[in-house]
Parts: sequence; structure tokens; C-alpha cells
Amino acid sequence: MQGHKDPAPSTRMGWLRTVLEQRNCKRVLDTVCGDGGDSLALVEAGLEMVSCDNSDSSLRKVMTLRWKKRSQPGFDIWVIAKAKPSTLEDDLGQEGVVLGAGFDAVLCLKDTFTTLNQEDMRAAISNMATLLRKGGVMVIDQLEGDTDLEAGTDQLASDMDHTAVKPRSSSARPLTLEGFEKLLKTCFVGGYTHTLYAQHESAAEEGKPFKFYHVIDKL
Repeated sequence: MQGHKDPAPSTRMGWLRTVLEQRNCKRVLDTVCGDGGDSLALVEAGLEMVSCDNSDSSLRKVMTLRWKKRSQPGFDIWVIAKAKPSTLEDDLGQEGVVLGAGFDAVLCLKDTFTTLNQEDMRAAISNMATLLRKGGVMVIDQLEGDTDLEAGTDQLASDMDHTAVKPRSSSARPLTLEGFEKLLKTCFVGGYTHTLYAQHESAAEEGKPFKFYHVIDKL
């Protein structure tokens, strides 16, 4: 499988900010914040962030980032919580996060879906859709694999970029683009529009890279 390497972080973040700005997003949920780099950049851009991760070590790093910039605007309302994508709504509720009428945007980046089995993928998208307000946007990145939604066995492409996140279990494998789109249809409640990007360019123009970005607008 051939594919382009990820663009520089500044290019990716510029694209993401454009997606959010075009939709006048204010309150954003970063479901797998990792070391907090994306969330930090979005707080600095003036967005109200709720950042979560299931890793205690990652959350400590994010809290350190928030503490160092605590005197700057927006950092005093940056919410950090422990949660998993597959149990997102329940976990955030237990953490005392105010969910309100829903988020303007929900992000699931950092190749997270590569680490999930298909049942957790379903649960993650369902949770994200529930927490997204009507008119909000969901952004998910996806490593292209060779596994269809109903496939029982699969295999990672041997020439996938070495920086990609590796699966955490034998049942966690990246889906094909078709498999991901089937998954989206089966677990996203309500109407939506779906725009597909390939390394932040039109997928039709870019060809077939190994990584896609899905922008899903909730109707």
C-alpha cells in the first residue's frame, strides 16, 4: 500500500482550524488528546476545549501544559478529563464534565481507530454523534487498511508508514475506506453530510493515500 506521509503539524493544524472556523465552532471536544498538542493549539486559537484521554501519563502532560499557561486567556476554562472513545458519554459524565446541548465539534484524531476493535469503533462513533449538537461537525482520521466491516481476518499493509500507531490487540486493524463508510452509516444516529479528505486535499484529486480525514456534519 502506497501513501503520503502526514503533512507537517502546522499544515494539519491549519487545515483543522479552517474546518472549525468555517462552521463557527466555539466549544470543541478532543476525544483522544494524547500529549495535548492539538488541544493546546486550539485553546490558543480561542476555542473552548474539553480534552480527554484514557492514559494517565498523557493526561498529566496535558495538565502540565495547562498549568504553565494558566495566566493566558482561555486556559482557565480548559477542561481535562479521563475517558475512552467507546464509553465517552458515561466517562465524561462521571468526570463531571458539563455536556450541555452538545459540542460544536468532536475530534477523534491521532490514528485512534487503528487501536480499536470493530465493536469499540461502533461505540466510539455512536458516543461522538450523541455528544455533537445539531449542526456540529465531527472530524476523524483513518488509516486505510484491507479489512472490510464484516471481515473475520485481516492484515496490516507491510509498507504502511513506520510512524503509524500500531494495533494494541489482534482484533484491532484499520478498515478499508468502504468499511469505514459502512460503519459510519450504521452507527451515526440522524442525518449527516460526509466530506472526505486525503492528506487535506480532495480525495478525488489526491488518488489513494493511506490516510483519510472524514469531516461529518450533523444535520
